[in-house]
Amino acid sequence: MFEIRAGRVLRSRYRLDVPLRAGGMGMVWQAYDLAFGRVIAVKFANPAAALTTRDRDEMLKRFQQEAGVTARFTTGGVPAVYDVGEEYGHFYFVMELIQGATLEDLMDECGMLELSVAASIIVPICDVLAAAHRVGIVHRDLKPSNVMISEQGHTKVLDFGIARVTGAADDTRLTRTGRNPGSPGYMSPEQYKGEEVTGRSDLYTLGCLLYELLAGRPVFPRHDEFALRHMHTTVTPDALGVLREGLPDEVLGLVDRLLAKDPADRPATADEVNRVLRPYLPVSGDGPPVDYISPDPTRPFREPFAPEDVPLTVPRVELPATASRTYRPRADAKDLHHEVRRLLTTEPAKAVDLLVERLPDLGDQYGLRSREVLDLRFDLAEALLAQADREAARAVYTEIQQDTVGVDGLEVYRVRAEEGLARCD
Repeated sequence: MFEIRAGRVLRSRYRLDVPLRAGGMGMVWQAYDLAFGRVIAVKFANPAAALTTRDRDEMLKRFQQEAGVTARFTTGGVPAVYDVGEEYGHFYFVMELIQGATLEDLMDECGMLELSVAASIIVPICDVLAAAHRVGIVHRDLKPSNVMISEQGHTKVLDFGIARVTGAADDTRLTRTGRNPGSPGYMSPEQYKGEEVTGRSDLYTLGCLLYELLAGRPVFPRHDEFALRHMHTTVTPDALGVLREGLPDEVLGLVDRLLAKDPADRPATADEVNRVLRPYLPVSGDGPPVDYISPDPTRPFREPFAPEDVPLTVPRVELPATASRTYRPRADAKDLHHEVRRLLTTEPAKAVDLLVERLPDLGDQYGLRSREVLDLRFDLAEALLAQADREAARAVYTEIQQDTVGVDGLEVYRVRAEEGLARCD
């Protein structure tokens, strides 16, 4: 029986290494392309999430559409698709691996962002949406977890799984649960109402992202789905200018237009949003953001030709006592994780030394079961495997498995530990 697991090689070419995330209709693995000698990502359809044969067929249609839609983009703001395939009924596609952080993670860590940082994130998304809308593709599920900031600071739009493609033979308007496609809290009024969805629906969602980046909070508080539907369809959001002083009138006006209930009152195109925000982008030679951010989305604009091997983490700058700081919960653990990931492929011994030195204190401070510390424990196991120390790696994976078994919310870590143990055999 075919099993998706670490060490499995697809079509004698793609070796599965580490599960990255699972959810919805897909699961993603970090893998290695044996033919080209490069690290890549493999995304599998997740038919186990389907309840009926009809659900499964719908899910596979959407998965195949996602691969096809993603492959059509030539902009660097969407991960490149390299290949598609099927193995014993398991459909997958091979794509560029984006290492970094989701916009959701960045927002959780940083809260309110400087205008130049927000523009550095939103303008590349505009570029992707403009390209999509020109060929009749509406994303329909733009949200913080579907946007990534790479380690080099590049913004990438992910997951076109429920995109609407004009003229497609299978343009399903509803999800398999019978609800309108999209994610609560980031859906346009017309999506909530089940009305026609156009490119301006994506622009409403873009307005939700821009508002949240600048205000440090969502457009509407995170209530239940029924309450969010009511607010997005009928309630005027709190004025951004009241929540955040000092923003230019042009930007405040743009946010108001993006969040208009009537699509006709919104900007006509993503290019129009781009034109408003471009003057607020950082330029070559500018300094980094006042508050420490990693990954830094301003970097591609500030250092457009910087070599990729330039260290991506920099020492913290001590700010004057009067300067505002961005609170980054457990930033020390997360920064160590980014540094270790950078070292893993070239200097695993140094990665081991760093983790052995700092993990005990971080474990005492945040708890061995905290997600940040668990990520570091997996980093240690991977670094040990990279040094061919299988017994030491096995001990780390075993401890993680014992610490996470039966713990609600940590099932994915238990599975990763079991996959790691299999790699140690």
